[in-house]
Parts: sequence; structure tokens; C-alpha cells
Amino acid sequence: MAIKSRFRKYGAFISLAARQAITNKTVLCGGIFLLLILLLTYNQLWTVIGKDSADPSINATFLWYLLFGELIILSAPKVERILEQDIKSGTLAYYLNKPVSFFMMRFCENLSLMSINFVSLGLAGTLTAWLLTPQTPFTWLQFPLIVSLVYLSSLINLLLYTAVGFSSLWLEHTKTLAMAVQRLAFIFGGAIFPLSIYPEWFVDIARWTPFYSLYYLTIKLSYDFSAADVSRALGLNCLWLAFIIGFIIWAYRTMQKRVNVYGG
Repeated sequence: MAIKSRFRKYGAFISLAARQAITNKTVLCGGIFLLLILLLTYNQLWTVIGKDSADPSINATFLWYLLFGELIILSAPKVERILEQDIKSGTLAYYLNKPVSFFMMRFCENLSLMSINFVSLGLAGTLTAWLLTPQTPFTWLQFPLIVSLVYLSSLINLLLYTAVGFSSLWLEHTKTLAMAVQRLAFIFGGAIFPLSIYPEWFVDIARWTPFYSLYYLTIKLSYDFSAADVSRALGLNCLWLAFIIGFIIWAYRTMQKRVNVYGG
């Protein structure tokens, strides 16, 4: 009964956050508008580039690659700002003595927001990309698995920014760190352009970062799909997921100790 009650509590947080996200149509429409502008702009760019290329499918390849990369980036809510505000204002001290986990409460809320963003952006982006480039670089039988792995990357990305939020225990502000993480995703994750266009020495460096599997290995399945690549992306993402969760657990326990010892 206790487990069922706990699931009901966190399910309520997920449901409430989902209703708020759906009601706030301005944010949803803003994200969709930004994604469509990016797809239309880069489609025009790659259409021009493709005219001088020997590969006529270059436009479709890069457009779908961009779509999956932007899904990971744009679906993530600003969880690091919420956690920083909770920690700096002492709000978390109020929740630590409640019959719900402060971390699970915030995680469920932001997971719900991320999922709503992912579905709305995914539907709008998929329809737009298909209308612009009906010739996809993957088969539609592969599409569900690709989307599932992209969603997993979005989930890990959410936890990564959760870890950034918890770093406010030691940092004055997390905005700079969050911006650095986002820029590193573009650089080492190939969120816009595949890492295959970069020198090999640069790719070797990128392989040591979580962004390599979180972005590149996952979204490159859109044009280079194989069982080996799926296993590799899934394995590395699970490895980084365990590392990020480990850091979050350590940071959360450190936070609890500070509140218990110093009173918030």
C-alpha cells in the first residue's frame, strides 16, 4: 500500500505539470515556432549546398539529423534554474520533512514538461521534415526505435541539467555552467552538424564526453542505422546515465546533511 500511495503522489505531480504545460500554449507554440524556423532555414541552406553535391540525399540526411538533435535540446525544461532557486531560497528545507522526496517531486514535474515538449515538438517537426523531404534517410520501421533512443537521450539530458542545478550547492550561479554545457553539446555532440565532418583528433576528444553518445551516436542513427550502432549508443548512454545519477544522489545527500546540520 505504501508503494502504491507513493506512486499516486508522484503520478499526481506528473499529471499536474502536464496539465499546466498543455494550458501554457504560449511556451509550447514558441518552442514549435523556433523548431520550424530552424528546419526551414537549414532546409534552404542544404538545398543550395545539395545542388553542388554528388549526393542528392544530403538535404534529407542533414534535415532529419537536425530535427532529432533539436528534439533533445529544445524539449528540456530549465530545471537547473528551478533547483538553483529552491536551494538558494531555502525552499527545499520545507520539502525535506514532507512525505515526498524533494528530488523526485521536481524530477517528476520536469519529466512531465519534457515529455509534453518532446511529443509536441516531435509531431510538428516530423510532419514538417516529411513535407520538406519525403525521401527519409531511414526506413519507417526503424523510426520508432530511433525516436525511443532520442527520448532516452532527452531524459539523460534532463538529468544532466538536474546535476547542473544541484551544483549551486557550491557555485554562486549555475547560469554560466548551464550555458557551457549547452555549448559543449553543440561542439562535442555534433548537435547541428555530424562529427564526421570534423578532424579525427577532434572526434577522439569528443568520445570522452557524454555529449558524444548523448547526441551524435544517437541522432546519427537517422542516416546510419545498424544494430551495432544502436547497441553502442545504448550502452554508452546507460553508462553516462549511471554516472550522472550517482552524482545527483551524492549531491542530494550532501544537501540533506547541510540542511540537517545548519538548518537550511
